[in-house]
Amino acid sequence: MRTHAVCAVAPDRVIFGEVTVPDPGPTEVLVHTAHSSISTGTERWVITGQFHPPGQPPTPHPLVPGYQKVGTVEAFGDQVRGLSLGQWVFATTSRISDGATSAWGGHIEHSVCDQREIIPLPDGLDPVKASALVLTQVGYNGGSRPHVKRGDAALVVGDGLVGQWLAQMLRHRGARVVLVGRRPERLALAKEHSADLTVNEREASLESVKADAAPEGFDIVADTVGTAKSAEKIVALVRRNGHLILNGYYREGEHMMSIQSLHAREATVHSPAGWSRERLLATLELVEQGVLKVRELTTHVIPARDAHRAYDLVLRKTEPFLGICLQWR
Repeated sequence: MRTHAVCAVAPDRVIFGEVTVPDPGPTEVLVHTAHSSISTGTERWVITGQFHPPGQPPTPHPLVPGYQKVGTVEAFGDQVRGLSLGQWVFATTSRISDGATSAWGGHIEHSVCDQREIIPLPDGLDPVKASALVLTQVGYNGGSRPHVKRGDAALVVGDGLVGQWLAQMLRHRGARVVLVGRRPERLALAKEHSADLTVNEREASLESVKADAAPEGFDIVADTVGTAKSAEKIVALVRRNGHLILNGYYREGEHMMSIQSLHAREATVHSPAGWSRERLLATLELVEQGVLKVRELTTHVIPARDAHRAYDLVLRKTEPFLGICLQWR
């Protein structure tokens, strides 16, 4: 069937176009999308050709980016069990048979994916809160990895969505969280929803933050920026036998660091990535409980047919933003 989709037709151009999706196979589900949320960092790298394994070519244009959406079940294969027509669900990827390459294929009006990539939603849950579930789970994943004792000092570097949700998760587990960023409007949201203390790195160095908040070093330090320079800087901030969380995407040219510097501190390194059904379900429960806050961090809800405006924010930073959700109905 023909359906609408967000199509990146060049590294700097995104349109609202049309593609063809196949009929669902025996174990697949057709979902009519209501909302899809943009993973601003990853999608920027995909669209501009910077998201790929080292030495491998980027995804060719035109492509349909994204990997998180909510909608209702419109059809399913004869081997699918436990779903009903009209049921609200979360879905990740989509197959596309013609018109563009699926770079996960999340931003699409009608989505075809395997039942394993479908999560039924609790009754009454705001669909916008579930529309960013994969990315929320990335923050959950990083924040659930290290051992945490109540009162442990944690530092999160990066004021984007992953940094905010990682900070919320660490604080939920009992840590005292300092979040460092560079954007006043995002730091204001972090102060209200995510961290015990926020610091603008343009006004105070990471070394001074450590001296004030954790002179012996932080028990947990997380990088969500995704550059080699940022990853290297956080090593000096963690205490001996502390925990480092590398929760950014380290694209080619930004993925090398000194292992010896880690040995010197006997640090445990966590490198969470991707998603799993188990983690998505755990994240959804915390979203429903209000532990992980999504709507509060969503600064823009934009009609899908105006997707070019949303990606002007992502690619050109035309105005301040944090969470961006596309509305399809």
